[in-house]
Amino acid sequence: MYIVTTCLRPTDSVREHATRHATEYGARFVERKKQSIEALMNRYEKGVLVFDKRRVEYTSLGTTEPFFFHPSSSVFRIKQLLRGGPDPLVDTAKLKNGDRVLDCTLGLGSDSIVMSHAIGPDGRLTGLESEFVTAMLVKEGLSVWVEKEDAINQAMRRIEVMHADALAYLKTCPDDSFDVVYFDPMFEKTISESVHLNPLRSLANTAPLTDQLIREARRVAKKRIVLKAHFESEWFNEYGFTRIIRKTSKLHYGYIDMETDIL
Repeated sequence: MYIVTTCLRPTDSVREHATRHATEYGARFVERKKQSIEALMNRYEKGVLVFDKRRVEYTSLGTTEPFFFHPSSSVFRIKQLLRGGPDPLVDTAKLKNGDRVLDCTLGLGSDSIVMSHAIGPDGRLTGLESEFVTAMLVKEGLSVWVEKEDAINQAMRRIEVMHADALAYLKTCPDDSFDVVYFDPMFEKTISESVHLNPLRSLANTAPLTDQLIREARRVAKKRIVLKAHFESEWFNEYGFTRIIRKTSKLHYGYIDMETDIL
């Protein structure tokens, strides 16, 4: 567990947000009192979660580079959708207004934000993150980050973040309870090729796809199972995904159409 504190000059709202988080998740709240993050880590021997007005950031014990939530590529992807343009994930998943989507590998939430926008206020987007710190950071970040384009803010606020293992959660879901089940496994090749993910290395779950995971996804998904993976990944062929080739990207999408697929 980490300790919770605020920026150097917190507003009452920021302090209230931080203390509420600490109470809800059983973390220790520490008044900042002009102390550096390094000093707090040395004193309490824990990572530090810092609340600010517009963002929340986490610094792992023994490191100096903070990890913070940012909507990242979802910003320009949603703007493109608003202009009537395409998005490879939205197109692969065939997302429609009102769809129910389960993102089994939430990570930093960029793909979930785009999907949340695509399915609109009548849809439901549930994002699962197995690493507690990442789940909490993204959950809080989605609630406070503000972009100029309000459609992005609305998409972020609608996402339900859950700290949960994907397989365990899928087992609790009734048949056909989501229209789309999505996987974007965080694996070492992707991490090593993405410099901006450096602070996330120690928090990433590198667990691969499994037969059991895909079997449960098949039961839960009513319309499609979608996978994003490195173009060299064997998962597309191994699990029967129809691959969408992206010549300009090392990351490809694949799908299993549950309405036509026969095991």
